[in-house]
Amino acid sequence: MATSTEHERLSRILRGQEALLNEVHQLLAEEQKHDDVLRAVVLSSRGQRPATIAAPDPRRVYHIDTIRALCVRYRLRFLEAGLFKGPLPPQAVHAIRQLERSTSAPLSSFMIMAPASRFRLCDSEADPLFFVPLGNDRYYLVHKWGDDLSWTRAWATWPVRTPLNLAITVVALAMIVALVVPGSLLHQWGVHRAGLMVWNVMVFGSFTVFGWMAFFGQFSTEAWNSRYFN
Repeated sequence: MATSTEHERLSRILRGQEALLNEVHQLLAEEQKHDDVLRAVVLSSRGQRPATIAAPDPRRVYHIDTIRALCVRYRLRFLEAGLFKGPLPPQAVHAIRQLERSTSAPLSSFMIMAPASRFRLCDSEADPLFFVPLGNDRYYLVHKWGDDLSWTRAWATWPVRTPLNLAITVVALAMIVALVVPGSLLHQWGVHRAGLMVWNVMVFGSFTVFGWMAFFGQFSTEAWNSRYFN
């Protein structure tokens, strides 16, 4: 039979565990509050205020020319994080907190590289690369999530990088169609493959111009840092 002393000892142990759990819950709540504040700061960030990072990792520092080349190649936008649409993943918030340990002041300016659909563009209602500006056209990569730099995206967006790319695509498509048409049909129509290719270029070019004006409007070399959807 348990004595009163054992009951008191067991009660003290339970009270100690309860106090420890309360302390853990309080710490978790404070951490969550800090994370929520960081998310709010990032998603309201406008302008570019250079950050001072002690001993930045050189592998994460990118010049604006490199960023522009990546945006053109994969048809991405590089804009202020305040225009970003959607939540920040916990890993990105954790990366910010880790980076702030090597800064002289809290970070307040952020940039994101992502597809246009991930931004609140001025006339508009896929995953990003997260940067902070360092000044002198340099940016520090804080975190990356998603696969927007895949070879499939680079291949699919190649035609809309520049006007020359689009023209080459139209001509190549016209040649392919002209080459696969059976010779019997050409004799029946009374045309040659060269004439068919010229006709294809005119038809495909007309549809391309109409579709471009209706749905795209900007080549990647122009759209990479544009706040406008089209």
